[in-house]
Amino acid sequence: MNGFSTFIQRTASHCLLAALLLPALAIAEDNASTSPFRIAIVDVSVLLENSPQSKAANEKLKSAYVPREESLNKEQQAIQQLEEALAVRIEAGTVSEADKLEQQRELRDRKRKNVRALEDFREEVRTARDTAVDNLQSQIVLAIGEVREREQIDVVLRESDYIVASNRVDMTNKVMQHLEQKFQADKAAATSAEPPRKE
Repeated sequence: MNGFSTFIQRTASHCLLAALLLPALAIAEDNASTSPFRIAIVDVSVLLENSPQSKAANEKLKSAYVPREESLNKEQQAIQQLEEALAVRIEAGTVSEADKLEQQRELRDRKRKNVRALEDFREEVRTARDTAVDNLQSQIVLAIGEVREREQIDVVLRESDYIVASNRVDMTNKVMQHLEQKFQADKAAATSAEPPRKE
């Protein structure tokens, strides 16, 4: 679960450029004859790793899945300990053949259930991560677009799509601030929508 931010960076950053460039280029073409052409850059990896939306998504995944992961791991360890204890008893000759076969069967069944539960869990985590990546990517694209429009910028380039640029054209901090403001506004709206607690 700790690699969620890295996973988001790797999966989402490659998808943002087309979504950002095409609308901006169309607007730039319309306005090119009447105003100076403005370009900005955004370090998308910083937004993907450090935005409050990313941190909140990571915490949500952790709270939803870490307890289940720990429970499944504990079950796996318990099975291993029982197998080791049975092996010691078999070696010492303190278990009958019938009991040995019965306990081995029970351990096999328990192990199969644990393996299936782990596979289901991992698939569920993958699906949840994909959904979180899609949602985060959409929020970042929207925020970049809103800042671009507010700042009257024609084209926004991702950090990996230019060779060199002045800090003057880097609008990463402005987008981060915009994301933080939206996060706080959404949080306040969610809090005010909660029903009052009964005393």
